[in-house]
Amino acid sequence: MNILRLFVLLFISSFAFSQYEVQVVSEENNVPVSGATVKIISPKGEKIYKTDERGLFPFTLEQGTTYRDYKIQIIAEGYEPFDYMFDGSANATCPLTPVSSKIDDVVVTGQISLTTTEKSVHKIRVIDRKTIDAKGAVNLRDVLTNELNIRVTQDQMLGSGIQMQGFTGENVKILIDGVPVIGRLNGDVDLSQINLNNIERIEIVEGPLSVNYGSNALAGTINLITKKTVRNGFQGNLNTYYESVGNYNVDGKLAYNAGHHRFSVSGMRNFFDGWKNTDPFIEFPQSKLADSNRVTQWRPKEQYSADVRYSLVYKKFTINPFADFYWETMTNRGAPRQPDYITAFDDIYKTRRFNQGINFNVFPNSKYKIQGVAAHNYFVRNKNTYVKDLTTLGMNLTPNESDQDTSVFRTIMSRSTFSSSSFEQKIDYEAGYDVNFDMAEGKRISDSSKTMGDYAVFGSMEWKAFSGFIVRPAARVAYNSVFGFNVVPSLNLKYNINNWSFRSSYAKGYRAPSMKELYMIFVDVNHDIQGNASLKPEQSHNVQTWINYRLDLLKMKYNDEINFELNGFYQTVNDKITLSQNATGTSYSYFNLDKFESIGGKFIVTYKNELVTAKLGTSIVGVKTNYSGNNFATSPELTSSIMYNWRKIGMNFSVFYKYTGRAVTFLQTETGLSQTFIHDYNMLDVNVSKDFWRKRVLVAVGAKNLLNVTNVTSGASASGVHSGGGGSSPIAWGRSVYIRLSLNFDTFNKKK
Repeated sequence: MNILRLFVLLFISSFAFSQYEVQVVSEENNVPVSGATVKIISPKGEKIYKTDERGLFPFTLEQGTTYRDYKIQIIAEGYEPFDYMFDGSANATCPLTPVSSKIDDVVVTGQISLTTTEKSVHKIRVIDRKTIDAKGAVNLRDVLTNELNIRVTQDQMLGSGIQMQGFTGENVKILIDGVPVIGRLNGDVDLSQINLNNIERIEIVEGPLSVNYGSNALAGTINLITKKTVRNGFQGNLNTYYESVGNYNVDGKLAYNAGHHRFSVSGMRNFFDGWKNTDPFIEFPQSKLADSNRVTQWRPKEQYSADVRYSLVYKKFTINPFADFYWETMTNRGAPRQPDYITAFDDIYKTRRFNQGINFNVFPNSKYKIQGVAAHNYFVRNKNTYVKDLTTLGMNLTPNESDQDTSVFRTIMSRSTFSSSSFEQKIDYEAGYDVNFDMAEGKRISDSSKTMGDYAVFGSMEWKAFSGFIVRPAARVAYNSVFGFNVVPSLNLKYNINNWSFRSSYAKGYRAPSMKELYMIFVDVNHDIQGNASLKPEQSHNVQTWINYRLDLLKMKYNDEINFELNGFYQTVNDKITLSQNATGTSYSYFNLDKFESIGGKFIVTYKNELVTAKLGTSIVGVKTNYSGNNFATSPELTSSIMYNWRKIGMNFSVFYKYTGRAVTFLQTETGLSQTFIHDYNMLDVNVSKDFWRKRVLVAVGAKNLLNVTNVTSGASASGVHSGGGGSSPIAWGRSVYIRLSLNFDTFNKKK
């Protein structure tokens, strides 16, 4: 009888009120606004809510009332306050007008839920699309070149690498929408192969994120976030780019949204015809004599990519299958051969990268979320050497088998998390698993093929101990099929008071040797690198502190503010994997350093308002090994930039400068570890752009490397690890100018 009464009561109550969900979005781009305060005033009282990460808040129409009886007030940081009148529609949307200089960037990397840079427990640096365009950046190398505390290195065969906090690229995790990028050569992912035509922003976390992302995340994590379409109808863009050193690029994207369905396809073609320091300042493609001038310092390359995505979007779940493809062909032209000078040896390097996968998000309610990704990554690199007839242009493979090679790397990964997050609850938490299975094939791989699996569970919680103070402990337990179990803990603290923000962290890092370091033998005319199956995993301990202060100049006309940022870090690594030269100086092999330490800090001042963003920063990083004595070998950096929007005429101006100080490297010889240097240099870029036709057309012109830095003197080899001696390290091709033309018809759709 009691059960029957309960059923009747529930049935009647279902007619007593109606439940709706209202979404709060930015009027500028329809992006959801999370964390907005919503006050609902009704004849029966007041209720206060916070919008979730999808910008949603619940609205309950109580018995005996109509939606006209309710008044809704919405306040969100970075937006004008808004009084909203609910109209009773099933998919109601509330647009907020942004106050441009006050909006914090939204971030996801390493976070339990979608948050902002100001509220994140981790200190996250964001490079937004506006900055990417202001730098005239085509690929990840371009955009990181002038960033503080990041050094971009160049190997003319293996591509562009990176250094962070004194660590080289094998300790930096690079992700695209949380999916790792594979295909490391000599430890680095080639940054010039990661194009930015479909990237919305780049999130950078310095220091270990091994709890979240496992191996390769000791020095830092770089997560590229792709563009998401949000408005119904067709959207698209077409971009063309020319640079005087011989860059000819075109890319485009087409997207269509219809209700719950979203489709997008994008693609690009980049062509670079090579460069050497005797080339004219501006040169267009033309036929040339096949003499010694065919040899270039920067190798010609041609790149193609395509990206296809589909999204099925409902309030309770989203499913996003995706596939992207990348092709690159690089040519290393040889000099004409004696005695007749009618043939030459040419190396052709072909890189293919294919990624396929699916992302999903499930929202049981506004508090809980399940999200995950499963993906298959395929990377293949072919190297073939040809004898080229310079009279007929015919090509034939050389008979030497060692001149030909194909290496294949595959990764199957799956990652999923369950999280609980709410603005009202004291403790947010997250638990998940992370599975990565790697395969390598090729004649330069020991026994022709190898596999390695890494299987982990991890969890974290954010305890809002009291107003402004958050404690976040986390841990990861992983099993590696080659090296066994490991446990990685971390602890983050954050405290806000008035305009001050304090962050402090401890994190343990762990990196298992890669299959290339363990099993691969890489030999060509420029390299001789031997794998070492006896390597041990790297294990690190990192402590960091950040202090931020924001000075709001509220009485100024354009909502001016000044941000001060101070950071210090110390990291020690046991069994750091590095390269050493053999006694004869003809080859290199990997070995474990007993101890490696890095220490450093930086100070940044940022001034911004609705028209201007100006930044000045300086940093210093020191490194020390058990072979280098008690002193840290230090290297300074200085960066400055200014971006100005001349709103009256619709033009934007930007200048980016970076000084990179002398860097210390260590070379292992038969007499021990010797210290060498890569000398300092300066880089300067400028850009001017203007919108036309209601922001549908953008024309940008600029100059890169105005100080014409190409090589710097070095006590080590010219680029990367080479069998022959060196004397200089390549930094960039010479001074260049560029022009970019963009057509954007996102604005063809009328905003709601």
